[in-house]
Amino acid sequence: MKYCLFFLPILLLSNIAQAMPITDATIIQRGNEYSGVSHWHQKQTKNSRKQTGWIKKGDTIYSPWAKHWAEYTAYLTKGVWDIGLNVINRGNLHVDWYDTFKVRSRLTDPSRIAQEVLKIKASDEQIYHAFSRVEIASAGDYTVRYQWLNDKWGGRKDPLRRDANIQIDSVFFNRVPEPSSLALLSLGAIILMSRKRLGAVSLKTENG
Repeated sequence: MKYCLFFLPILLLSNIAQAMPITDATIIQRGNEYSGVSHWHQKQTKNSRKQTGWIKKGDTIYSPWAKHWAEYTAYLTKGVWDIGLNVINRGNLHVDWYDTFKVRSRLTDPSRIAQEVLKIKASDEQIYHAFSRVEIASAGDYTVRYQWLNDKWGGRKDPLRRDANIQIDSVFFNRVPEPSSLALLSLGAIILMSRKRLGAVSLKTENG
C-alpha cells in the first residue's frame, strides 16, 4: 500500500499530462506572444487563392498551410522542464480524415535537445497538447521552435472542402518538481492516509 502511495503523485502528474490543455504551468505564453514566425500574413482577402503564413485570431495565431514555424522565448532556470503547446484545429474535420497534428519541436540551440515530432490530437471542439521534457543545464533565455508538418487540405477536388489549420492557443514552460519534492508530496499523502485510518479506528473504538 505504501508503495502505491509513493507513486501516487507521479501517477497524478502523468494523468495531468494527458488532460486537455495545460493552463497552470510555470510560464504560459499566449499564441500571439511569439518571438518569431516564419511568415506573417497581414491581410486576408477573398481574392487570395492561397493563404500562407500565420494569421492572428484574438490571443491566438493560426496557419492555414503546413511547414510554417513559430518561436517562443522564455527565461528558464536550471532543472527539468516540460515545454509544449496547446492547439486546436481551425479548419473542418471529417471522420477518418484528420486525427492528429504532427509538430516538430526543438530548441534553437541543437546541443541542448534533439528535435522530436509531437503528435497532438486534432479537434475543432477541444484544445489538446503535447510537450518535450528538457533538462536545462544553466539558467538563461531559451527559444523553442514549433513547425507544423502535416496538412491534408482536400482542395478543390474535395467536395467537402476539408481542412486542418493548426491554431496555437498557448505555449507553456512547466518546471518539473525535483525527486525530493515528489518524495515530500508522497510523504504527505502517506501521513494523511494514516491519520484518516487512525481516526476511523479511534471512532470505532469509542463507539464499540
